[in-house]
Amino acid sequence: MNTGIIASRYAAALLKLVDETGGGEVVVDQATKLGKALDTMPELRRAVGDSKAVSSDQKIALFEAVLTGVPGSMAPELRKLLELLARNGRLSETRLVLNSFVSMYYKSRGIVRGRLILPHSPDSGKAGCKDLESSLKELIGSRTGKKLLLTTEVDESLIGGFILEVEDQMLDAS
Repeated sequence: MNTGIIASRYAAALLKLVDETGGGEVVVDQATKLGKALDTMPELRRAVGDSKAVSSDQKIALFEAVLTGVPGSMAPELRKLLELLARNGRLSETRLVLNSFVSMYYKSRGIVRGRLILPHSPDSGKAGCKDLESSLKELIGSRTGKKLLLTTEVDESLIGGFILEVEDQMLDAS
């Protein structure tokens, strides 16, 4: 079966669960952290993948350690998902499932994610940066009817202007 279909089915089940429990914000935050860890830590990806040397319980404990380093801090809904993936031999699909879930969650709430890339530290021109962020959020909101969740980054190689990425579109005004 196609891994994209598998990921979207598990993600949809998790979305339904968090809609019932009201724990969506916590689960999205934790899913995002785990997704980033899986993207940036190849050792973690190998350990929770198809490795037979690491048990399912140990793999879930690794995910829990990534979140805060303190056992018991994982959202119950996320734990249920990971246990289900483990039972079905699908822990290697965790990254895809989590990314699909985060996308589905935001889409269901009318939120689009964006990234603003600036040429200098936002702290040096904090008022201007905040004005730009709020103007962009207002513009995107008026054009799409959706709320923009914006993260801001610095790229010292830029001389001026900014780059805005919203979902699959990019505005390069640098």
